[in-house]
Amino acid sequence: MKAAPALLVLAAAPLLAAAQGFEGPATTVGVSTERSDLDRGYADWTEHTLRLQRRHAERDFTEFALTRTSRFGLDDTQFELGHERALSPSLTLALQATTSPTHRVLPRNALGARLQYEFAPGWLLHGGARHTRYSGNEVDRLDFKLERYVGNFGHSLQWSPVRALGRSEQIVEWRSSWYPAPGRSLGVIAAAGDEATELGAGNIALAQVRSLALVARWRLDADWTLSGALSRTRQGDFYVRTGVSIGVQRGF
Repeated sequence: MKAAPALLVLAAAPLLAAAQGFEGPATTVGVSTERSDLDRGYADWTEHTLRLQRRHAERDFTEFALTRTSRFGLDDTQFELGHERALSPSLTLALQATTSPTHRVLPRNALGARLQYEFAPGWLLHGGARHTRYSGNEVDRLDFKLERYVGNFGHSLQWSPVRALGRSEQIVEWRSSWYPAPGRSLGVIAAAGDEATELGAGNIALAQVRSLALVARWRLDADWTLSGALSRTRQGDFYVRTGVSIGVQRGF
C-alpha cells in the first residue's frame, strides 16, 4: 500500500536535494507532522515523525526515522532505516527497510531498493522494487520512473505495477516541480491506479485510487529548512482523505 503523498514528499526531500546537487550540513535533524481528515465517519489520521540524517558525501548518506501513527483509532510505531550511495558518477543505489513492532494498521515490515541512473545531462532513469508484509497480506511493487530537469524545472513520470491480494494492478504518477533557488522547491503530484487500501486493524482491500498533492520545501538559511504539503486522495468507494503536513529540518 502506498503511503500518504504528503509524507512521501517530506521523506523524499533529502533524496531530491541530493539528486539536484545540494550540499547541505553533514548532520540534519527533522520533525514533521501530518493530519488527515477522512469522510464517511472515519476518525482522523495523525502521524508524527523524527528523522535523523548523516551525510558522508554529496550522494552518500544514512537516514533513520521514528514514526508514531494513529489511524482508525489504532496507534502504531514504525522504525525506518535508509542508505543512499553513489556507485559511479552516474549511478546511485538507495536501500530502505521499515519495521513496526505493533503493526496494527502499518506494515509489519518492508524492504525496498532503488537504482538511479543519469544517462544524459538532466535525464534520470529510476528502477526500484519493494516488498511489504502486513499481518495477513503481502504487497509487491515495482517502480519505473523517467525524470527530466530543464532550467529551474523538473518533471517525472512513474509507472508502478503492484501485486496484492492475488491480483496485479498498476499505478501511474506524474510530478512537476519548480526550483527557484538551491534548497527551495514548489511542486504538484498527481497519481492514479489500483492499489492496496487499508480499512483498519489489518484489513486490506484493493481500490481505485486518485490523489493530488501540492508540496513545498523552503530553505531559510544554511541550517534551517521548512517543508509542507496539502493532499487529497480518493480511496475507491471507501473514503476520501484530505491531509496537511508540515515539517522543519535543522542542520549541524
